[in-house]
Amino acid sequence: MKTFKLLFVALALVFSSTVFAAELPSEEDRSNSPISYEIEKMLADSNLIIENDFVVTVVFKVNSEMRIELKSIDSPNEAVNAFLEKRLKNRKLHGDDWLAEKLYELPVRVRALR
Repeated sequence: MKTFKLLFVALALVFSSTVFAAELPSEEDRSNSPISYEIEKMLADSNLIIENDFVVTVVFKVNSEMRIELKSIDSPNEAVNAFLEKRLKNRKLHGDDWLAEKLYELPVRVRALR
């Protein structure tokens, strides 16, 4: 349980509304991607205008087909909620790090551009 909490804290630190300049791995490398990179890639390039920093809590489950089933998105910003739902709902996950039928709680830090 501590490992997952640390993982989610790390994910929260990684996510932001800024774009990181990095070369994306090839399709062959996707199966070996860490969990944080896989979700970060789904949420990149939001083009949202954010005025204040805040944290969104996303609760989801990974089904037997390795697809994301959103359970809840807790954010004060409806545009961010819609963006997260659009980018994550029913998306296929790759890699062996995901456990099917397990609930994940993902804190996503949203930062204002300054």
